[in-house]
Amino acid sequence: MRKMRQQSSAELPAAALLEQWMDAYGQDVVRLAYSYVHNYHKAEDIAQDVFLRAWQNYASFQGQSSIKTWLLAITANRAKDVLRSWSVRHELIDDGELLTSLPVTHDTARIVEQRLERDEVWRAVRSLPEMYREVVELYYGNDLSSAEIASVLGVNDQTVRTRLHRGRLLLQKALIGEGEGR
Repeated sequence: MRKMRQQSSAELPAAALLEQWMDAYGQDVVRLAYSYVHNYHKAEDIAQDVFLRAWQNYASFQGQSSIKTWLLAITANRAKDVLRSWSVRHELIDDGELLTSLPVTHDTARIVEQRLERDEVWRAVRSLPEMYREVVELYYGNDLSSAEIASVLGVNDQTVRTRLHRGRLLLQKALIGEGEGR
């Protein structure tokens, strides 16, 4: 997990502070937003909004969590707001092509096999109910601990662990079920 030395806004010019956050956490924010909206361009828009809101509200940041956790909490809330909007409910969902890339290897058969396995797993993750999908995405996609996830989602640590356990069980069922259908 990436760590970043926390600097106050007094130590850095505002633009440099924002750039530092975007460099360190931009991919995590986009990935989390995408896990909610399933549209890469919409996820990028949400990420821009998240960084703008964080920068504007930095004075209210109390330091009870890391900057990353704070940014991901803003992302989760903003993505949920977007999903509740009328316009989003009437848009097409992309298949995640823009977030994935092929592993570097020269074995074409292995590339195809790895891609199919990865796509199958993330398709199963996307099919989970939101309460399980978000903890699975934050844990495996963003490398957050259960305590950090609890902070992002505003629930207690035990709730996160329970949801993660149940999410894994649902994933296992979904993947075994898909394997039998072949």
